[in-house]
Amino acid sequence: MAKATMKKKTNIFQQTEFTLGLIIVILFVGASVFTDNFCTLYNVTNLTKQCAIIGVMAAAQTMIIITGGIDISGGAITGLSCMVLALLQRDTGMNMWLTLIIAIVISVAVGFLNGIIIYDFRVPPMIATLGMQTIVRGLVKIISNALTVTGIDQRILSMGNTNLFGGLPVLAVIWAIVAIAIWFMLKYTIFGRSLYVLGSGVEVAKLSGIKVRKMFYATYAGAGLLYGIAGIMLAARVQSALPTGGEGYDMNAIAAAVIGGASLAGGKGTVTGTVLGTILMVLINNAGVQFGLNTHVLEITSGVLIIFAVTMDMLKNRKKA
Repeated sequence: MAKATMKKKTNIFQQTEFTLGLIIVILFVGASVFTDNFCTLYNVTNLTKQCAIIGVMAAAQTMIIITGGIDISGGAITGLSCMVLALLQRDTGMNMWLTLIIAIVISVAVGFLNGIIIYDFRVPPMIATLGMQTIVRGLVKIISNALTVTGIDQRILSMGNTNLFGGLPVLAVIWAIVAIAIWFMLKYTIFGRSLYVLGSGVEVAKLSGIKVRKMFYATYAGAGLLYGIAGIMLAARVQSALPTGGEGYDMNAIAAAVIGGASLAGGKGTVTGTVLGTILMVLINNAGVQFGLNTHVLEITSGVLIIFAVTMDMLKNRKKA
């Protein structure tokens, strides 16, 4: 019975990923054939850069959604990491590597605090992270005086413009490394397998011998780590730190994970699906611009896609029940 259940889940994952891959290929080919500027080195490179930051954040969201949670503070923490990095490098003359470490450690600390609030204070993840998002957004505006901050180390800025092998952006390479690391963790480590068990319910996880408190702390702190990395990537991409940095990125990251097959009910999700979901989200917007569609129409399209993915997931869960 267990083997049959595992086989069924695997088929669902494969079906989602195959469908997404097919849609991406069709959309890519269609945009290449019917527009003049889509299939150019510049646009494809730009497309991968757009995917990279959201992709790293979506990997973090995948871990959290697998546990049955959600994190609305991801964009704010990303913006905080970016701003802390910029301020330290502009105002202190501190060693570049030390500023990177500090920015990431602060992001990890905020994620860890999310875990404490959610587990120890029993605040629902959506409410806890919504509150954290508001707090962090206010903090970023205070420390930056609500102004754009420049003066970031040139070595970091160059990441946003440097391509490897003639056309592969450094930001995309970072995304790939993160995706592979999270894929390996989910598939081959005890921690990764425990995330899926935790998604089945806290009591189930406790009965399985999983230290639930530590899992919550580690999951949200790990997400904070990825948000910190995304903040550094954002600094390289934008070439500065904005007081509104990362706004909207959290919703896109959540959408990418859900479209990629992660279930908001918990216990299901893959990094490969999330990668494809990220590409599809960005590809729709990029191709839409090439076709001359109104940006507001594209926002509506993305929203409809998210609702459709969540609805299909809920229908699957109801059938299982």
